[in-house]
Amino acid sequence: MIGRVGVYLSEESQPFLFYVSWVLSKIAKRADFLYLEEDPILKGIMGIFRFKSGEKENFLRRHVEEFFEDFSFHTLRGSIKEFFNTLQDNYDLLFVQHKRQFLHKSIPERLLLDTDKLSLWIYKEPCSASLKKVCIPLDFSERSLRQVSMADYLKSFFNIEYHLVYSLNTDRFKGKLSRKDYSKTLSDKEEEVRHMYSDMFGSKDVKLIVLEGNPYKYMAEYINSSDYDMVIIGKRGKGMRERMGSVSLYMVRNVRCPLIVL
Repeated sequence: MIGRVGVYLSEESQPFLFYVSWVLSKIAKRADFLYLEEDPILKGIMGIFRFKSGEKENFLRRHVEEFFEDFSFHTLRGSIKEFFNTLQDNYDLLFVQHKRQFLHKSIPERLLLDTDKLSLWIYKEPCSASLKKVCIPLDFSERSLRQVSMADYLKSFFNIEYHLVYSLNTDRFKGKLSRKDYSKTLSDKEEEVRHMYSDMFGSKDVKLIVLEGNPYKYMAEYINSSDYDMVIIGKRGKGMRERMGSVSLYMVRNVRCPLIVL
C-alpha cells in the first residue's frame, strides 16, 4: 500500500529523522530525502542568510547520514508549484514535519491543499517512536475505506489497535429541543451511525466510538486526551468540493500526535 517514499527536509531536526528512521525500518522502505532550495532573493529580503549557495544542501546531507546508511538526497529547484508537482508525480508517501506558522500556511498545509494523489505522514514534535494506538475519524465517505485499509496495512508491521470515531454534530439541535426530545434524537442519530458502519464494514470487529458535539472541536479534544500515537484521516469529507476538507485541516493544525493523510 506504501510505494515510493520521500522525506521533505527544510532544517536540521534530530527528533524528526529519528522518528522517520524508526518507521522506515519497521516497514522496510528506503527513502529519498528532498530539499527545496530557497530563493536567494527571498532569503536576502528576509535577512536569513545563514548558508552560502550549496552549503545548506551539504549540511542537511551530513545530517541525514547520522541516521541513515542507504538513502538518496535530491536538491530540487524551481517554484513551490513545480516542487509539489514533482512530489505528486514521483512519490506515493511523503514524510513531512509540521510546525505552526503564524504569517502563512505551513508546507504540510500547503501540500494538503494543493495535491491530490500524494499521501502524507505528518510528524508532530515532540513525539516518541511508538505506534500502538490509532484513531480513525470517520465520515463514511469512500476515503473511510482507505483509512481502514491503511490501518490494516500498518498492522502487518506494528502491533497496533485502532478505533473508528464518528462525531455527531449535535450543536445543530442541542438547546433547541426539550431534554426528552434531545435524548430521542441523539439515540436515533447513534443508531443511524451504527447502520452506516454495518453497511460499510459489515461484521468487522473494530471499536466504534460515537462522540457528541462539534466535529471540529470535540474530535481534536478527544484525540488529544486519549493517548493516541497516530491519526489516519482523509483529505476531504463528504460533499467537499475543495481538495482538503475544513475538518481535516483543523485536525492537522490541532491534534498533537502524528497523522497520516490519504
